[in-house]
Amino acid sequence: MKAYLSRVILKLLLPSLLIASFFERVGAQTNSVNIPGTHTSIAAPPGFRISSNFKGLEKTKDIMIKIYDPYNTNYFKYAQTFTRESLENGGSEVQDYKKLKISGYAAKYAALQNNVGGKTFYLIFGDSTFSVMVVATCPANKDSDAIKLKTALMSVTYNKDTKVNPLSGAFFKINDTNSAFRFAKCKNDYYIFSAKGIVKDEYSGESIVSVLPFTSQYSMSDETIARAILSSYEQYGITDTKTKKEEQIQIGELNAVESEITAKIDNKKAVLYRITLVNGTKAVLILGIATSDFEKNMDEFKTLAQTFTFK
Repeated sequence: MKAYLSRVILKLLLPSLLIASFFERVGAQTNSVNIPGTHTSIAAPPGFRISSNFKGLEKTKDIMIKIYDPYNTNYFKYAQTFTRESLENGGSEVQDYKKLKISGYAAKYAALQNNVGGKTFYLIFGDSTFSVMVVATCPANKDSDAIKLKTALMSVTYNKDTKVNPLSGAFFKINDTNSAFRFAKCKNDYYIFSAKGIVKDEYSGESIVSVLPFTSQYSMSDETIARAILSSYEQYGITDTKTKKEEQIQIGELNAVESEITAKIDNKKAVLYRITLVNGTKAVLILGIATSDFEKNMDEFKTLAQTFTFK
């Protein structure tokens, strides 16, 4: 499957990832809290709380700090693409950009202002075994909140020894106890379930399940999410898609849209299982990709999906 899945997910995540973060070093670590599901701790500014919508802190729907841990497996490799030029190509004004250290790790930071006046700030850091992205945002007219965000970002610490259950920070639950596909790892902001939960850098050619959470300021629909991924298939190596079956189903008290799709990945037959679940401004896309044993894996995808609940 090459890296098609990572590219699909990154495209879907890009709008939220581009509301970025500002960072400078400081010494004060008062009121530091660990963000559930991560190795990262941060001093919570007054008025901020741990979010129930994402991994991070929030004050309002447009003033927040998001933590992507892990964001990538190798900071040095990813940092090569995190440049002033790449940020400017996104259409924002880069007001500051520099290299520094955070919690003893190599880091880069950039301060941006977008074309609608929002202040956004990025911090990425890590080593050859991991990378973390911290993203903060607030409206341009909220100078006092921008200062709070800056102070909080300066307080970030990272502890490799912290025992982490990445699913503990998610706004959903899924029970893989009786599934052939077990939780393997969190990558960027989505969750990978592989055969027997085996952890690998890539799952090229293997059947896997990915769970992609979405949040929005507004209520979402199954159709909106389905269109988002459908429009990306052909660009990322998934071709010849044909919907075999699509229907409304019930998972607990949730209504869901369940689809079975035949396709080709790298010119080889594949069968996709797609289900979207929506709860107001929260939504999840479950995407199963079967590259062999199609009927058996399709049954396994459905069994796993039936255990889903929103927290």
